[in-house]
Amino acid sequence: MHWDLHGEVNGWGGPWEAALLLPSIATGIYLFILVLDWGRLDFRAARGMAAATRRQVRLLIVLLLGVMHALILAASLRGGAPRANVLMACISLFLVLLGNLMPRLEPNAWVGIRIPPTLENREVWKRTHRMAGRWLVVAGLVGLPLCLLPGPSTHVLGLGLILTPLGAGAIYAYVLRHRMETAGTLPPEAS
Repeated sequence: MHWDLHGEVNGWGGPWEAALLLPSIATGIYLFILVLDWGRLDFRAARGMAAATRRQVRLLIVLLLGVMHALILAASLRGGAPRANVLMACISLFLVLLGNLMPRLEPNAWVGIRIPPTLENREVWKRTHRMAGRWLVVAGLVGLPLCLLPGPSTHVLGLGLILTPLGAGAIYAYVLRHRMETAGTLPPEAS
């Protein structure tokens, strides 16, 4: 089934589609991440990210997609839509866990705030991801009580909870790089 923003079914698929579509997407995403990990892209600020951190991020993504698939299948078997507040709770927990991993990320090909200032300078990357990690944890913790709100408002708030920390992190990275350039403290790896 396909649901609109109001949680009403507006499209139907077959049982095989319901059973295999999301696991296929999750598998494709996981394989794509593995391919990106194998082909070491050359960033000026690149350092090797710890294998344990890479595994934790991949596991976190697979868990989120698996839980969402289980919720969608359960709702489909009941003939309804997944409860928005349960999806919001899952996303909120994901944000808390991802926020805790953000400070340990190194410049890489697939996860993090990957924009020119962060990919060109390791100090900008580290400081941006520490700040964004804190914001993601706060967003996730704010999202948990919002799970009690009625359905459609939860979708809008959930999107805001995801975009606000990431947008703030991107703006922070540009501002930080500009401040470091102005103060003459930008390390030579960014030039």
